[in-house]
Amino acid sequence: MGKVRQGPWQWFLNRSIAAILTGIVLLAALPAMGVIVASSFEARHQAELRAWDDIRNLTRSLAALQRGVLRQARGVLVALDHTEEVCGQHILACNRLFTDLLRDHPELSNIFLTDASGTAIASGLPAFLGVNLADRKYFQEAMGTRRLGVSKFIHGRATKKPILVFALPRMDADGRLLGVIGMSYYLEGYDKFLKRIELPQNTRITFLDPDGLRMVAYPPTERFPLGKELVPRLRARLAADTADEGTFIAPRYTGGDGLFSFTRLRLAPGEPPYMSILVSAACNDVFAEADRLLLRGLLSALVASVFALVIAQVAGRAALGRGIASLADAAERLAGGDLSARDTAAAAGSLEVRRLGVSFNAMADTIEGRERELIESATALGRMRAMLSNILESMPSPIIGIDPAGRVTHINGSAQALFGLDADAALGREVGASLPQLSGYMPNVETALRERRAQIVEKQPLPQNGDTHLMNMLFYPLVANGAEGVVIRLDDVTESERIRQAVEKALEDKNILLKEIHHRVKNNLQIILSFISLQADEATDPAERERLRLLSTRIRSMALVHQQLYNREDAATIDMAEYVRSLAQGVLSVFREQTAGVRLVCDTRPFPLSLNAAVPCGLLLSELLTNACKHAFSPGQIGEIRVGCRREEGMARFWVEDTGPGVPAGFDPEAAATMGMTLIKELARQLEGEVSVSRSREGGARFGIAFPA
Repeated sequence: MGKVRQGPWQWFLNRSIAAILTGIVLLAALPAMGVIVASSFEARHQAELRAWDDIRNLTRSLAALQRGVLRQARGVLVALDHTEEVCGQHILACNRLFTDLLRDHPELSNIFLTDASGTAIASGLPAFLGVNLADRKYFQEAMGTRRLGVSKFIHGRATKKPILVFALPRMDADGRLLGVIGMSYYLEGYDKFLKRIELPQNTRITFLDPDGLRMVAYPPTERFPLGKELVPRLRARLAADTADEGTFIAPRYTGGDGLFSFTRLRLAPGEPPYMSILVSAACNDVFAEADRLLLRGLLSALVASVFALVIAQVAGRAALGRGIASLADAAERLAGGDLSARDTAAAAGSLEVRRLGVSFNAMADTIEGRERELIESATALGRMRAMLSNILESMPSPIIGIDPAGRVTHINGSAQALFGLDADAALGREVGASLPQLSGYMPNVETALRERRAQIVEKQPLPQNGDTHLMNMLFYPLVANGAEGVVIRLDDVTESERIRQAVEKALEDKNILLKEIHHRVKNNLQIILSFISLQADEATDPAERERLRLLSTRIRSMALVHQQLYNREDAATIDMAEYVRSLAQGVLSVFREQTAGVRLVCDTRPFPLSLNAAVPCGLLLSELLTNACKHAFSPGQIGEIRVGCRREEGMARFWVEDTGPGVPAGFDPEAAATMGMTLIKELARQLEGEVSVSRSREGGARFGIAFPA
């Protein structure tokens, strides 16, 4: 045993085992207690951060909700502005449409249409007609900026309830302002939505207009009436912060400090906010959990200290057993490499010491076994390196190895032949000196080493046998306990690139030829349509004019197929959803006098169809649409023609239905001998499909066709 130094440490070692264990436990417990206390304060800090995150996320969620309302309003207004009723300014039809929408959407206060002076010319509320809106902010904003306008806090002139209005300017083809189309929401709808959200206790949500007036105050209370300004100190605090969102702590109007989170919503970057959202919660409520976590952590530290002292006292009074000196001697000899001492350590001392001796013996056996394994591994590694070298040499692709310093570590036979090098002259030298052709690719080598991922450089020109070949280069990092180098593989893709370019050129020429064919067919069909129109204009017999008009719709359906093919990248198929919509609109335009009050409803899902199927399918749909236009409605009658298509389970399905009187009783499509029905049955047979006849849900006629797609 070595000489023990005198001092505090010796004084500590001269104490009793109980005292030593007590001191050790206290010293060991101090860091743990410090960690517990620090963790408690950190837990409270994290709880505070979560409270801030919760109120901030709630504010952002409300902002996302309002942005959704804004997008929905803009989308609905744009869609309404493109309807036939609004585009044609059919006032009665607009009133009916707006009234139906208000009935289906109780959250809406009104939908209206104004002229350029601001006078309401159409409205879902009859009492709103004739009201002039020129003094409203949203009307002035929409007309002045030619973009969507949003109201401040206002009461509806017809409903007398708080509302939020969105207005979209309407312009003609020359860009002249015609007025606005607007839509208003009941602000009470926000209260209904917020009631369904589980909010922290004493949380308040306030929506403010640009003037600082309350638009929404939830929960509703007489202390915070709608349409009144925000508390002055909060309004001043918000005005001092120019950011679009933020948080702060300030006294609440109801008493005590509160956490406040706000966000400002703008119609476009740089524009003044059209609405601000303010969320507040009482600090005592949101930080209560954080205070509980801190108190629990401090109590845990105190309890842990008491338990540590008790355990130390109990362990100090217990006997540690015999053989400590023998075990220490065995440990020193084992540490010096004398493995024969392990038997002495295992045979002496108490049960615990004998167990430690067994562990020492096992450790010695493990060290000896690991030494044998290292020798065997070194031998196997040598064989593996030789095998890998043989594999690299046998690969047809040129392979080059580079270490992190940029020196060549390996070059196989294919690479030597490619660059005309001798392996002995290249190995160990820098790439720039031995392989100057690759010196420009060292940044790729560095990137592969730094990012630990392969780098690919494609179609790089390299001289070979007096000619320039295109090479794909793969830079693959070797990673083993850190980056050890990069392997470069080169693949000659010259011939495959030539073939690919030739194939692309052939496909491009084919597509150009097909587009030209479709374009010429479409033009020829248009010329035929022009001749038929001239013939119809000169015909004096109404029946002959009717036959020519039917003929023109059939030819137009074929011309539309070729027009779709000409406009698509894929010249072999057409999008049936777009085709059906265009065909239906074209047929209704031919019978515009008969279908003036008829609305077209398209329920189409996109899917491609070949030319061979599209032409007879288009003719068949043209016949069904023509039949609906001619027989389902009398001139001026209000109704709908619905057309749809989709592909389901390998079958293409199309249907045309109307809200007219329906097919006559006892109608049998197989027995019908009219030209239209004969053509429909023949086209269905050509498509290997089936035609079905039934009644729509309104009692009108419904014709369906299904055939394999």
